[in-house]
Amino acid sequence: MHHPAETGIMIDAATTVDRDDAIWIEPDGDGFDVWIHIARVADHVTTGGRADTEAHRRVHTQYRAEHTRHMLPAPLVDEATLTPGRDNATFAVHLNIDAAGNVRSLDLGPGRLTTSWILTHAEAATASGDPAHPLHGTLALALRFAQTMLAARRNAGALAFYDLLSGFATNEEGQLVRLDTSMRNSGYIIVQEFMIAANAQIAAWAVREDLPILFRNHRLAAVAGDPAELRGELDSIAAAGDGAAFEMLRSRMRMVARAAVYGPTVHGHHGLQLPVYTHATSPIRRYPDLVTQRILLAAALGHPSPYSFDDLEGIAAHVNDTVEAERHAKAEYFKRRAAEETAKQAATGDFSELPYKQFARVLQFAVDRADLPPGLAAETERRFHSRELLLREFATVYLYGQGDLQPLRERMNRRLAREPQQAQSIVNVYLQDRLGGPVSNETNVHWTVEPEPAYEGPLFSAKVAITYADETVESPKRLQRNKKDARNQAALALVARLAGLPDPSADVPATPRVEGPRKLLVDAAVNPVEAVQIYAARGVLTGLKWEFQVDGPSHERVFTCRPGARVRQTGEALTAEGRGSTKQAAKTAAAEEFRVQVEAALALGGTGTLTEA
Repeated sequence: MHHPAETGIMIDAATTVDRDDAIWIEPDGDGFDVWIHIARVADHVTTGGRADTEAHRRVHTQYRAEHTRHMLPAPLVDEATLTPGRDNATFAVHLNIDAAGNVRSLDLGPGRLTTSWILTHAEAATASGDPAHPLHGTLALALRFAQTMLAARRNAGALAFYDLLSGFATNEEGQLVRLDTSMRNSGYIIVQEFMIAANAQIAAWAVREDLPILFRNHRLAAVAGDPAELRGELDSIAAAGDGAAFEMLRSRMRMVARAAVYGPTVHGHHGLQLPVYTHATSPIRRYPDLVTQRILLAAALGHPSPYSFDDLEGIAAHVNDTVEAERHAKAEYFKRRAAEETAKQAATGDFSELPYKQFARVLQFAVDRADLPPGLAAETERRFHSRELLLREFATVYLYGQGDLQPLRERMNRRLAREPQQAQSIVNVYLQDRLGGPVSNETNVHWTVEPEPAYEGPLFSAKVAITYADETVESPKRLQRNKKDARNQAALALVARLAGLPDPSADVPATPRVEGPRKLLVDAAVNPVEAVQIYAARGVLTGLKWEFQVDGPSHERVFTCRPGARVRQTGEALTAEGRGSTKQAAKTAAAEEFRVQVEAALALGGTGTLTEA
């Protein structure tokens, strides 16, 4: 008979040798009892010792196709890694969680793992659906827990997405990444959600204890957009199975994502939509996790932290700088190799058979030098019309193309007029090019978005200004029915100005508000969501709110929308509910029912007109 607090399953890739986490779960009423065991690496690596000094220098294990460079010496990896058949010392996190994903209690401290199994992601996925498997009950419950936590994170606004059919998923920094074939299964989701839950709760505990650790902080770029809107796009693309659209959105999200950093103070994690987060579940292969484990172990045993605040600031700066330097060096290496290969390909004059990455390099190479080889403009146009041209290359041609690319730039401008949601990302491309690095929310992008009460509503205005070096460029103000459309049109006006092309943006027709008696009933042809918003703007409704809930696995999302408001004249509370496969579909369905209730209330009230106070 196993002891649940000392039992665990290690779920990893088949090639993994450094196993530093295990999970176990038991039902608790309608909720869950969850254990996450983390290898107690601190027992094997003396603070300030030779192995620790080398681990600090290396920062993390580097996995390469040809070899793996471990952060720790091989003998220490063997000693610390979690291994079935032996008594493993661990740092244990015990969570009790209700059916909605809320944490009811948390315990953490030294633990033991005495009974354990090793499974690959695919084996865990198979076991969760196979009643004959000896671990089926545990892994089926683990999958239910993972889906519960994922739904809770999405409801909180996290850009959390897995599409196991296409192999796309979001990482913790809000970037869209491709999963290896071995990870395109529910076993991968189980591991991700267990580790996110552990890291989030460890960080929250440290904050409650006022204990500095190495927190993981992340901020979105100013032009990243609303995570909920991005998630809606992801869900729509997944439902359509559009691989090209996935790649386009992946490129766009990569450009607006910013790297997360470590630090001893809390600044929130926007990619995960969590107030506080850390890395603590991989101490064999990440130095920040080892440092944080030492602090947590000391606190759990009632000892002072082995690190001062200044120590942590120094470690965080070293880790952040090292990771950034590695990222830059890797990019420069591939950039040099690409430049050499690109120059050879540009000289051939045959571009139609080039794989997309090579074609993109040739195009960038040619535009940078304002020297287009014969045939490249025609091939770029062909890829544009077949929607093969991804955002980075689209932006390059749109912003900087010359000569034979001019007719294509004008066609791009017309497409942007039809698809203005791409404009904000092109603004970001332009700023990154000017700044040579990340875009700052505080200093580089300035939005003004506000309601326009002088017009029959609802109407919102938006304008955007960008600042770089000593220059500021501003869009004109644009009026639309909602904030999102107003922002898109303002960004569209700005990118056209940056590209030196005609402004294709537009304002929605606006009627100045007339004081005195006004007709209340909205024309039947107006779509139900807009009609409800208009009733609120005209004062028929007060306190209008839209609440959303999402249920089901990522490939079968069901959105529920519940609007609520009161009729101003009678105080009557109105509610409705609608469901759909996307957030917008649920909102439309709910608005149809809600509109009927509003107009019934108006009919019962009599005149259908309202005199302004």
